[in-house]
Amino acid sequence: MVASIVHKTPGIILDKLTRLLNALQTVKDNYEQTALRIRNKQLRLSLLGLAQESKQYANELIAHIETLGGKLNDRFKGDFNRMGPEKEHLIFHEGKADLREMNLGEQLLMKTYRDILNEPFLYDNIRQMIRYQQNGLMHCFSQLKMLYATILKSTAEDL
Repeated sequence: MVASIVHKTPGIILDKLTRLLNALQTVKDNYEQTALRIRNKQLRLSLLGLAQESKQYANELIAHIETLGGKLNDRFKGDFNRMGPEKEHLIFHEGKADLREMNLGEQLLMKTYRDILNEPFLYDNIRQMIRYQQNGLMHCFSQLKMLYATILKSTAEDL
């Protein structure tokens, strides 16, 4: 007879991973909504790409949380796979307000990733996943900032 060893993941780790999941959802929704307001096609597609990457990381995180014994309701999981409703009368603007929103989202997400990586009892495979997710998002954020700065500069020169 094979005996199974039940391993219980500490609640604090599951709580932190769930907090990261919520942060990814917030950033994803924010970038999708911002993308709907942007006229510039390159910037809109870049924002939607970042939202897609956040969604992929969130789905991966959901699988790990459930594997570790965490419980998520189905409605919560379904929220990551939907895009917010498009509004009929969108206000198009491209300016510092969008950049400020993107920076706030980046700060929220990076703070949450750092908080998890500072957890001393985090499993090594989860730590590796969190690191590559953080690095991937930082790369996306930097590309987005460069694109946004280039667009703002070219728009200012046209005026």
